[in-house]
Amino acid sequence: MADDATDPTSLAEIALLRARRDATTPFVLTIDQHAPHAVTTRSYGQIATRAAVLARALAEAGVSPGERVGCYLPNSPSWIVASLAIWWNRAAVAAVGTLLPGAEADRLFAMAEVSTVITVDGAPELPGTRHVVRVDMEGLLAGASDPGDTGWEAADLALPAHDDLAVAIFTSGTTGQPKGITHTHADVVASARRVAAGYARTSDFRPAPAPAHLAPGVIFNPFGHMVGYGRLAFRMWIGRPTVIVPKFSVAAVKALLAKFDMDALNLTPTMIQMLATSEETVDFGSVKYVTSGTAPLSAATRERFESRYGVPAMQAYGMSEIGAVAQERFDDVAAGRRGPGSVGRIAAGVEVQIRPLDDDRPAGEGEIWVRTDEASSEFIGGEPVPVDEDGWFATGDVGRLDDDILYITGRVHEKIIVGGFNVYPVEVEDVARRSSLVKDVVVVAVPDERLGEVPVAGIVWSGEPDVAALLEEMRADLAHYKVPRTLFPLDAVPLTPRDKVDRGRAAELARAAVGVANAAT
Repeated sequence: MADDATDPTSLAEIALLRARRDATTPFVLTIDQHAPHAVTTRSYGQIATRAAVLARALAEAGVSPGERVGCYLPNSPSWIVASLAIWWNRAAVAAVGTLLPGAEADRLFAMAEVSTVITVDGAPELPGTRHVVRVDMEGLLAGASDPGDTGWEAADLALPAHDDLAVAIFTSGTTGQPKGITHTHADVVASARRVAAGYARTSDFRPAPAPAHLAPGVIFNPFGHMVGYGRLAFRMWIGRPTVIVPKFSVAAVKALLAKFDMDALNLTPTMIQMLATSEETVDFGSVKYVTSGTAPLSAATRERFESRYGVPAMQAYGMSEIGAVAQERFDDVAAGRRGPGSVGRIAAGVEVQIRPLDDDRPAGEGEIWVRTDEASSEFIGGEPVPVDEDGWFATGDVGRLDDDILYITGRVHEKIIVGGFNVYPVEVEDVARRSSLVKDVVVVAVPDERLGEVPVAGIVWSGEPDVAALLEEMRADLAHYKVPRTLFPLDAVPLTPRDKVDRGRAAELARAAVGVANAAT
């Protein structure tokens, strides 16, 4: 275990260090969404004791060092307890959230060669024959009583090595089919350091807990995203507690802000869009800024949010394979050093290249390639992460560097070719979102006998639909070949279980609607 002269090398070690220093230090919080918004606090001692009990149960079930243990869990304290229990057996987490159906989760666990799965009552049934260990939302073994906050001190807990596998996250990444992306404990700690370097005074580990008046961090994201581990790691690194919110809603944000003097919120573009278009009024109080990650934030959504609340929405950029790449900084945003698609300055320890593409994009714009020590070396099953001979990873994103600020302008393969002209959905979506008629939008392609394919748009209307008026607005800002040929109504833009736009499902809905929707003329 680290001494005062060295930094810890894993979250498993940090948890023990903080429990040993003061077991009563707040660690994991939850908040009731209903008034008076009661807060439940779990200390490091409580979480460590629950994890120690679960670690013993896993060892008795035959879990061995290096083994991958499945976590099929919701966003609740259970996944933090389960992760520590697995790591204290020097095993690795295979993380799948319960938003995925049981059959899909089982396929991912099969890919990772998982034989033991930790899950909760009420989760979808797993069709396989894996050994299942059930816990409740608190991480307590099913049917067991709360062991309190002591007992972890005498437990036989093994600390993982820095290069041991910590977690596997399943994502389609840039190549379509699901892949298991692996990260070592050193990767997770490097991520915490990198975020601390961007937001805090120092990137060094802080052994003392943060002052109690400082607000906790928040994790809204469904379990199964690397972002959850990243946000937990940063807060553990700097000594602040973390609030777990099972499901994002505007009501959840209101409850949080009513109880805590939050200085920042970490959100996704979908969450920001919900807040920007909500009929409820939210008082952001002491919030200085919000950050947006996991997917590009459209300029129109950002402008709508910022004009409504007076709080800057700062874009972050990264991906599961390579970790954090860039982050907008508050001083840059306050000084106006940003533009559509800005994701900020390159993170410490990260290199970026813009490589030209063989198409009609503007000079200086091309595919973003990244090189970083935090990048995964291989996918589950031994398939190497695709990097070139010099260690550069092709992100599949298109962008440019301007005065040391990175801008994302689209995706390499998310384009529609209309009679030889390229149309990028994100550009069309941004124009549509500027309209007061539009709450949300998704643009996809449908086949066209004459032009090959044409853009169509699924519209979540903010009021009564007015197809003619919206098309007139879009024609004022777009070349004629970029204007959607058809608009069809949506109740909501379809999302994947990982909270990203499900363009495959949107395309299915578009094809079904083309024959009956209002066509552009």
